Amino acid sequence: MRKKVLVIEDEPVIAEMMSILLEIDGYSVISLADTGIARRKLHEKEVDLVMLDLGLKGESGQSMCAYIKGNEDLKDIPVILVSANSDLEQIKNECGADDYISKPFDMEHFMEKVRSYSQLVN
Repeated sequence: MRKKVLVIEDEPVIAEMMSILLEIDGYSVISLADTGIARRKLHEKEVDLVMLDLGLKGESGQSMCAYIKGNEDLKDIPVILVSANSDLEQIKNECGADDYISKPFDMEHFMEKVRSYSQLVN
């Protein structure tokens, strides 16, 4: 069964690029810009990895990450922050994210991070 990655990104071009990279590598992708819908998808227990932008419109990515990591049913899902924010290491530590990728990112580096976390998922 293909691993399912939830991409939470509100910039359509970046969301599309991440989705294409993931699909080419054999992942099933759900791409959303809305954190409310993303929360429902997470609770359906069909997500193996979350790629999360910090600069979302509405709820911040940091808040969404803290929600995932603070929820008993969701906390084991790896979360990788994807952002141009210069304080990514500090934000990762504050919200409990597993890792981060700085924008703009190298496509191979992006996929290496995804592969390393998707292998940890059963």
